[in-house]
Amino acid sequence: MKRALALCLLGGCFGYSKLPSDRPDPKLRTIKDAKILDMQINLNKQPGLCPGKEGKLYVNGTVQWPNMKPVLRSIGADVDSFAPAAFTIKGPLVTGDAEAHLHPDPDVLKSIEDGFVLDVTYKPEPKFSFHQMFPPEYSCFTGSSVAGAEGSMGQGGDGGVSGGAGESGSPAGNGGPGARGGNGGRLQVFVTVVSTKFYPKLYAVIANETFYLAPAGRPILFAAPGGPGGQGGGGGEGGHGGDQETDSVERPDGKGGTNTVLVGKGPAGHGAAGGSGGDGGDGGNGGVVEVTYDSAFPELRQFIEVNVDGGAPGAGGPAGPGGQGGGTNAEENAQNGQNGPDGQEGRPGRSGREGRASVRPGSVANMFRSIRGIQLLGGGGVPATTPRRRR
Repeated sequence: MKRALALCLLGGCFGYSKLPSDRPDPKLRTIKDAKILDMQINLNKQPGLCPGKEGKLYVNGTVQWPNMKPVLRSIGADVDSFAPAAFTIKGPLVTGDAEAHLHPDPDVLKSIEDGFVLDVTYKPEPKFSFHQMFPPEYSCFTGSSVAGAEGSMGQGGDGGVSGGAGESGSPAGNGGPGARGGNGGRLQVFVTVVSTKFYPKLYAVIANETFYLAPAGRPILFAAPGGPGGQGGGGGEGGHGGDQETDSVERPDGKGGTNTVLVGKGPAGHGAAGGSGGDGGDGGNGGVVEVTYDSAFPELRQFIEVNVDGGAPGAGGPAGPGGQGGGTNAEENAQNGQNGPDGQEGRPGRSGREGRASVRPGSVANMFRSIRGIQLLGGGGVPATTPRRRR
């Protein structure tokens, strides 16, 4: 037993693939039949909790069924695992659900100094309760974007009406044009390098007055692309031609009797033309991105990326199919109708114009000086107004 407990303590986090092979038969033994010898909570391979991004709680425990050796078990759906719903998960900055998913507060400043504190209790045996702090981490912050909205799709064309007996169908309606994509917005950004209680080096960002942190040494993208144009609406289907009219005519059968023969009356109706697809919408124009990074850290430039591309053109709407020609079951004077021609595909829209971007060094420390929980690693100046928090 001591050896099993040592393995639990030294093993740390493990995934389902690393569970021991000596699992009891789930049909015979469940976790409620076992004695729990030890339990720990952790985040497995997660380095911490990123504000606003869902995380996952993991549980490792040493359990023993009667007449068996102690074995390791974790949280999971199997009957011999710890059920996620069996844990209560609470915290001032974290909520947990029945699947043991963790939902940390998105405000970066709230967890910057004290991290995320969790109170976790295993409800079937409340003696296994934990009060634990997990550090914040910032890998979910990769930049900022004020992209233009995508243009809406054009309305589809109405289908044509099918013809009555011997009548041609009516033409279909054309698809409507796709809407133009929205223009990219305006993004004003300041970037410097800071440390916190948990990290010796991070990138600190203020983008349109919103503050957040990002891992150092990774690219940060600031984007204001135009929205793509909407696709043109599809052309409607042409109306089908009506079937050929017929008369029943008695013909001699050569044996002194008669046979009833169906004789066509005029041609069957023709199928009508399909509608043409609507033209695609134009892409929106790219916006404006202005980035000022701390001149005390010239290496920042290589990690700053911008995107002010114009929006992609919307595709033309598909052509509507022509209506089918009417058929016939006439035995004499049979005349099928002709299929209607397909419509034409819509024309694609035009790409939006590229926006404007500038990335330059400058003095930015004043923008960050009054933000609690961070230590500036370069620059200096007078305290500035605290920016809005990340939401």
